[in-house]
Amino acid sequence: NRGGRPFAPLQALLPATRLKNWVDEVYAISRQLETIQKDDNDRLMILTVQRINERLSHPPKLFQGETMVKNNNKRTNPTTTKVSTSTTSAAVAQLATGISSANKDQYRMNRQNFNLGDKMTAMMNQADVERQWGMLQYAESKREEGNEMRGAFNFYTRQLTFADDYVLTASREERKNMIRNDELPTLTAVIGSDLDRRDLDRNEFLTSIDDATAEAAFLVKEHNNDGGSGGGKGLVVDVVDVKDLVDLVGLAHDACDNWFSLIAP
Repeated sequence: NRGGRPFAPLQALLPATRLKNWVDEVYAISRQLETIQKDDNDRLMILTVQRINERLSHPPKLFQGETMVKNNNKRTNPTTTKVSTSTTSAAVAQLATGISSANKDQYRMNRQNFNLGDKMTAMMNQADVERQWGMLQYAESKREEGNEMRGAFNFYTRQLTFADDYVLTASREERKNMIRNDELPTLTAVIGSDLDRRDLDRNEFLTSIDDATAEAAFLVKEHNNDGGSGGGKGLVVDVVDVKDLVDLVGLAHDACDNWFSLIAP
């Protein structure tokens, strides 16, 4: 029982899991800097920053033969009160608010009561959305070519399967108001919200890990330019600079944890 949460084949999570193990290791090393800083051990601090730089500069190979597996299993839970939104097959997630079977079914339902002119306009709008979505998919695939970390996250997200209904977690009063005002979220809106959050965590991780990598490289370079003397003269042992590195690694670690927290057990 996954509690109504979307899921994907276990194999889909392997590249992201390798990434998380690497991030956890870098994070553990970075936490040592706080203790070393208190001990005022400049040489050990320099060596620790160099270790972090070495790890960040050489991320692991994330894909080791994994291939995409399409999962279309329908999932229901008769013991849980859910909002039914369609009777179509299960919605397979895209990278963002994608053009899945659920989206297309929702478009058709929305057009049912339209006159002929409005139906034609709605169909043209749908075609434009699908065209733009295709362009977004192409752009995302290009970004993945140069960023295996992005690809690891997307590899899992592309294989997510959503049920044909969802659990409404709003309060009782909020549920009443939403039903009364016909404001219940559509299935596509729920899927889009879920995927947007995953993408937000992914992007925050990618930004933070890039910044942390650049910061570690900068500190090591400054130490080398200073002649490796340590003794508090080089920027590498400055409190503020080391704190920036620790904070950036922490942000990347937290974003990765947040992304993994959305995975059904």
